[in-house]
Amino acid sequence: MSTSSLPSHQLPTTPCNHTIPPDQYHTCPHPHHDGYSQTNLPPLLFRLEPLPRENLPVISTLVENGRTVKDYDGVELRDFPFLPRYITSKPSGWLLEFWMRTDHRLTYRDIKARMVSPHHERPMENALNMRRERDVRNPLGLSCWTPRRGNHGRISRIDVERVERWSLDQITYNTTMDIEYRPDPADAHRMVPFRLRAKPLATAPQPTYYPLDTFLDLPRPHVPSRRLMASLDTFHRLAERAVQLDLRHWRLLPDRDLPISWITHRDNARAASGAANNMG
Repeated sequence: MSTSSLPSHQLPTTPCNHTIPPDQYHTCPHPHHDGYSQTNLPPLLFRLEPLPRENLPVISTLVENGRTVKDYDGVELRDFPFLPRYITSKPSGWLLEFWMRTDHRLTYRDIKARMVSPHHERPMENALNMRRERDVRNPLGLSCWTPRRGNHGRISRIDVERVERWSLDQITYNTTMDIEYRPDPADAHRMVPFRLRAKPLATAPQPTYYPLDTFLDLPRPHVPSRRLMASLDTFHRLAERAVQLDLRHWRLLPDRDLPISWITHRDNARAASGAANNMG
């Protein structure tokens, strides 16, 4: 097969051959992410719910020149084949999201272990997570595949804010891409889903389209997870209550109509913030 027939993100790249660690802002080329950019994002970012986590290969340790590579604490680096050898201390939010979605076993520690900046200058895990949320998930209306700590069963406010942005067709086709419609061949007065259109983070020269079934695990239709259904149920209940109270939006509901766990979480956060300020 000629290279001209390969998708842009699969074109061969020239690997780095570092004899010494590179600049701390360097990320090595890698075919897993090369070819993607803010105007041509990886389609995996737009999959609503994750792939099945079955039959994953065993993660080996990274070996270079016959020696196992260790991180700053002497812990062996795990060899994820889709990760570049060296990663900038300021990775793009979309790249972080792409790597974390590629294998759910990947952690921020695995990413930080490939940074060459001094240990104290490497970003905190919370900062990396906020970068994904602020720079990618929120602007594009993406789902979040990472369970919130200590919150596996509770539907949070951000869960409801996410599902509010998705249409029923997007949930049906398991995607957060925009869905384009066209007249039904059997009924010109009825519009039906036609194709998916990816969302860029920066102005793209032309749209990128994907087939409707891109994120469906055919031949089975997509069945929303219990968590997604619970989030939708919570959203509809709050929206209906807002209508009953003649409010413009469910966010304007008084505390008595919000889930108790939300109030507890908010009050605990305020108390922690106040305690921190008093200590300062």
